[in-house]
Amino acid sequence: MFRKLLGVALVLALSPAFAGDLSYNYIELGLQKAELDDDLAGFDFDGDGYGIRGAFELNENWFIPVSYGTLDFDFGVDLDQLSAGIGYHDDLSNGTDFFVTLSYLRAEVSASGFTPVEEDGFEATLGVRGMLTESVELTGSIGYADLGDGADGTTINAGALYSFSENFALGLEVDFDEDVTIYGVGARFYFGN
Repeated sequence: MFRKLLGVALVLALSPAFAGDLSYNYIELGLQKAELDDDLAGFDFDGDGYGIRGAFELNENWFIPVSYGTLDFDFGVDLDQLSAGIGYHDDLSNGTDFFVTLSYLRAEVSASGFTPVEEDGFEATLGVRGMLTESVELTGSIGYADLGDGADGTTINAGALYSFSENFALGLEVDFDEDVTIYGVGARFYFGN
């Protein structure tokens, strides 16, 4: 997994940089498909859902990342997750940024006939965003989340966005960890440009 993130970072670093600042003022709506590792429960266990996330610039380098997502898994198991935090970004080159975030996490797992289980924790993420062309942005990140009671792990994320205008883009992304792979498609709306 680390090799995939390194590959994305190398592509961004070696790609020609395109002028323009990356915006940290956006709202994104998306659909998700999750596939749990077959070894996790001894059988296939998949889910789908939706999410909303955004970022809001505080000043030239600081921003607030927020997100909410819900996944409905097979057999009536649901996962809801909320995060809010603080982020910092800076230029690596013209059109390429590194970023780091630290967020509070709240997750709830529920199933019909059972008492919901809630956990609080944190997530730290380090990543790179860069413009491959004037319309195509690539993102790669690695994150660590800890929700207590052994619910912790490292996630690698890779994504691509295609901007149709200054305020609208469509994107694809994938998250990997040792137990689950999540595929997503979304629409991003920039504001304050």
